[in-house]
Amino acid sequence: MENSFSDPSTPDAAHALAALDTAAESRARMADRITSPWWYHGGLGLAFALAFASMSLRMANWAVGPFILVVFGLGWALRRSTGVSMDRYLSTPGASQLFMAYVVALAALAATGMYLEWGADVRWAIAGAGVLIGALTTGMGFRIDAAARRDLRAGR
Repeated sequence: MENSFSDPSTPDAAHALAALDTAAESRARMADRITSPWWYHGGLGLAFALAFASMSLRMANWAVGPFILVVFGLGWALRRSTGVSMDRYLSTPGASQLFMAYVVALAALAATGMYLEWGADVRWAIAGAGVLIGALTTGMGFRIDAAARRDLRAGR
C-alpha cells in the first residue's frame, strides 16, 4: 500500500505556496488592469447631467436614445482600452457597498429634483439635481474603482 504523501501527483507545501503566490500576482496584475481611464467616469457623469437637464428642458423624449448610446459606448470603449470586461460595480464587497450607497443617493437626488420641479414648480430643479448626480457619478466611480482594486489585491 502506497502512502498518499509520497504520491507525486499530490502537491507538497512548497508547490501549494508557489501556486498561492502565482494567484496573488495574477490578482495584482488584474487589479492594475481594471483601472478606468480618466474619461470614463467623467463621461458617465456628463451623460447623467445632460439627461437630467433634458428633463428640465422638457426634451427628455429625444435624450433617452443618445443617453443609452453614450453609456453603452463608454462601456465598450472602456473594455477596449483596459482589455478587461468585468462588473466593476458589484464584483467585490467594497465596490458593491459603495455602489449601493451611490444608487440610494442617486435615487434620492432624482426624486428630490423631480418633486421640486414637477410638484413644487421650482424651475430647473431637475437640472440642478442632474449636475449633482453627474458630480456624484464621477466621484463615486473613481472611489468604486479604487475599492475594487483594493479588494482584488486583498483576494476578496
